[in-house]
Amino acid sequence: MSANEVIEVASGRDWRMIDLRGMDWYPDSRTPSGVRVTPEVALQCSAFLACVRVISESVASLPLHLYERQGNDRIRAEGSPLYRLLHQQPNGWQTAFEFREQMTALYLMYGQSFAEIISNARAGAVAELRPLHPANMTVERLENGALRYRYREPGGNGRETLYRQDQIFHLRFLSLDGINGLMPTTICRDAIGLARALEQHGSSYFGNGARPGVVLESDNPIPAEAAERLREAWERMHRGADRAFRTAVLPNGVKAKELSGSNEAAQYLETRQYQVIEICRAFRMPPHMIQDLTRSTFSNIEVQGTEFVQHCLLPHLRRWEAAISRDLIADDERYFAEHNVNGLLRGDSAAQSAFVTAMLDRGVYDLDEARAYLGMPPLAAGAGRLRLVPLNMQTVESATSSDPEPATPAAEPTPVAEVESSPPDDLEDQAEAEGRSLTISIDYDRTFSADPTLWGQFAKSAAASGNTVVMVSRRPETDRQVVAEALGEYAPAFSQVLLVGPERLKEQAAEEAGISVDVWVDDSPQFIKAPEACHGV
Repeated sequence: MSANEVIEVASGRDWRMIDLRGMDWYPDSRTPSGVRVTPEVALQCSAFLACVRVISESVASLPLHLYERQGNDRIRAEGSPLYRLLHQQPNGWQTAFEFREQMTALYLMYGQSFAEIISNARAGAVAELRPLHPANMTVERLENGALRYRYREPGGNGRETLYRQDQIFHLRFLSLDGINGLMPTTICRDAIGLARALEQHGSSYFGNGARPGVVLESDNPIPAEAAERLREAWERMHRGADRAFRTAVLPNGVKAKELSGSNEAAQYLETRQYQVIEICRAFRMPPHMIQDLTRSTFSNIEVQGTEFVQHCLLPHLRRWEAAISRDLIADDERYFAEHNVNGLLRGDSAAQSAFVTAMLDRGVYDLDEARAYLGMPPLAAGAGRLRLVPLNMQTVESATSSDPEPATPAAEPTPVAEVESSPPDDLEDQAEAEGRSLTISIDYDRTFSADPTLWGQFAKSAAASGNTVVMVSRRPETDRQVVAEALGEYAPAFSQVLLVGPERLKEQAAEEAGISVDVWVDDSPQFIKAPEACHGV
C-alpha cells in the first residue's frame, strides 16, 4: 500500500481503523515537536506507558464476578459458563488477567478494543472470547441501525471477515458518534509528542557527552570535502558519553566554538515534569500513581489513592460492566457483572477496623459479610448470619419482635440487667427519696460510645443535680486518650474515669479507688460483680 493509497482511504473512512502497524507513517501523525505520534510510538513515552499500565493492570487485577438477581438478593452465578470466562480463562491461551489487561490497554491506545464471541453451538452460551486488533477493524452502521464489523485478517493477504453485532465484544473509549471511540494518542498527540521529544533530546544530549553543539570555524576557506572529513573526524573522536572531554587536535587556523544555550536556560527539567502532568490530566490519573510525588505528602496520599479509584478507575470499570451486559449477557435483567473495588478503598488497618465495627454495630453487616469484606471465609454452619444492633447486642429480629428472644439461648439463663433505650428518668426522684446524692457509673463501650450525645447530656444533668458521675471501663490504660477524645465536651461532667483493663471486676476496681457506686449504667453487668447483687439500668 502506498502513501497515496492510504491518504485516499483515510479521506473516506476513519484512518484509525486501517492497519498501519508495519509502516512508519500515519496520516497527520507528525506533531509540531517533530515527533510522529502513533499508538506504538506513544508507548515509548514513559508517562504514557505508565498511565496505560496502571489503568490496564488495575482493571485486570480487580475481581470481576457475574451475579444473578434473586429477589432483593444477589448471588454469584458460578455455574454460568460466562462466569468462568470473565473470572478465570476467556480462551485457550490467555488468563482472565491477560485478556482484560490487553483489551483495556488497546482501548486506551486505539480508542476501542474488540473480541470475537465464539458461541457454544449446542448450549448457545459464550464459549470463548478472542481478541481482535483494533487497527485492522472497521465499524459500519447498517440501514437498520445495527453495527457490522469488517476485520482485515493479519498477514497481508487482504482477506476480510465480516461480523454481525452479536459476534463482537466491543469496548469503547470516549466517543463522539457512539460507534467509534476517540484515540487518546490522537487527541493528546501534542502533549505526548512534546514529552517524547524531550526524552529524545535528553538522550541525544547525553549521548553527545552532555555538551552543546560545536562549530568548527576557520579564517581560511575550507573546501567542502575537507570540511566534511573534518566534521566526521571530530564526531568520531568526541561523540558519545565515553568520548566526552577528550583532547582535540585541530588543523592550522581551525577553531572550535561552542554554541550558546543550555538546558537550564530552556527549563528542560521543568518542562519534562510538566508534560508528565499533561499526560496524567488526559487520563485523570493522580500523578503519584506514576511515581511523580512532587505534590504528595503523608497526609494526602491516602486521599489521592481513593481519588484514583473513584475518578480515574471507576469509569473504565463501568465501561467494562456495561459492555458485558450489552454484548455477552442475553438476560440482563437476571444477570449482571460487577467489579469488587473494596480492596482498593479499605485504607489502613485502623480505618478498616473502624469501618467494619461500625457496620457490625448498626446491623448493616452480619459476621459472614464482614469476613467476606476482609477476604475471610464464612463461619461454619451459618453461625455468622446473625445481625446485631447496639441495644444489648441482640439480633435485629429480636429487637423488632413483640416477644424478643435471646440470639443464642443458654442452658441455664442468667438474669442480667439490660440497657434502656434512654436514661432513667427517676434517678433524681430516687436521690431525693433517699435524701442523698447518687454515684452513677456510665460504661464506655456500647453504652456511652453507642450514643455519646444521649449519655453525655444525661451525665451533665445528673452532675448538675448534685450527683457524682464516673466512668468505669474495662479498656486498658493505654486507651485513655481515645476515651478522653470521645468524651469531648462532656468530659467535665465525669468526676473520674477509671480504665481497669479486661482482667478485673469493675466494682472491685472502683472500691480500690475509693468510689462507692450506687447505680451502674452498663451493657455487661457480668463484668461488674455477681449478677444477683448488681443494680443495673
